[in-house]
Amino acid sequence: MLNNLPVWLRYSPVLILILLGDSLFIVDQVTQAIVLRFGEYRRIHTEPGLKIKIPFIEEIIAYEKRILDYDLPSIYVTTQDQKRLVVNTYTRYKISDPLKFFQSVKPASEIGARLRLEAIISSSVRNVLGKVELRSMLRKERSDTMHQILEEVRAIANPLGIIIVDVRIIRTELPNENRNAVFARMNSELVRFAKENRAKGEEAAIAIRATADKEKTIILAEANRKSEEIRGGGDAKAIEIAAAAFGADPEFYEFYRTLESYKHVIKPGSSFLLSTNNEYTKNLTNYLPNK
Repeated sequence: MLNNLPVWLRYSPVLILILLGDSLFIVDQVTQAIVLRFGEYRRIHTEPGLKIKIPFIEEIIAYEKRILDYDLPSIYVTTQDQKRLVVNTYTRYKISDPLKFFQSVKPASEIGARLRLEAIISSSVRNVLGKVELRSMLRKERSDTMHQILEEVRAIANPLGIIIVDVRIIRTELPNENRNAVFARMNSELVRFAKENRAKGEEAAIAIRATADKEKTIILAEANRKSEEIRGGGDAKAIEIAAAAFGADPEFYEFYRTLESYKHVIKPGSSFLLSTNNEYTKNLTNYLPNK
């Protein structure tokens, strides 16, 4: 009985299954899809679920929603101080606008995205590192350099429908052919830098010592002046007190001064021939025993 049916009716269940299978597709949680009709954009599906398209007329291109990683091949960079480096970078990116990505990147696939990113990042790394010295890559300025590269790459990649999450330099090396020469040049520069710092330190030390010696001389002179003033004032005060004391009894003062002079003139064991009428020795003769 089936043999009596037209051919298209005999095979219609199969055709229906084929048409139904080609008209349905699934968008999962980690993808986003663009629907094309004869190669022209029609619509975007970003929400997960079962979707419908016109069979044999519309086609689907799916892109990842997740953050993707890309290790760029090594590139050669010349820094501001003419140091040649081999630089490896690591990039994390995301396709944020499927339509922009489809229209701007050819081929509009992950391979195309990597090719564009390789060109953009290589150019940005050469541009930024070409304006800095090699030693800055070994200091805290490295983070500022990386931030500058990231911002530059973001600005270029954004119109392509790509968001750059991060760009990192994972390795920086000197080429084998000039590594020894660069190390020798760096060593000579560091030696020169050290000598300059030592010379500046010695100059500063000499200036500090000269200032200290000058201040020391001034302080000592001022102290000597003040001590002389104090000593002079003390001597004057002592003379004034002595004059006041001895002025009250001149005879006692003369007697006291004569006795004081005996300490310096008459030594133990000395012999003198004295006259009893001598004015200087009368104080002694008055107290000698009569024989």
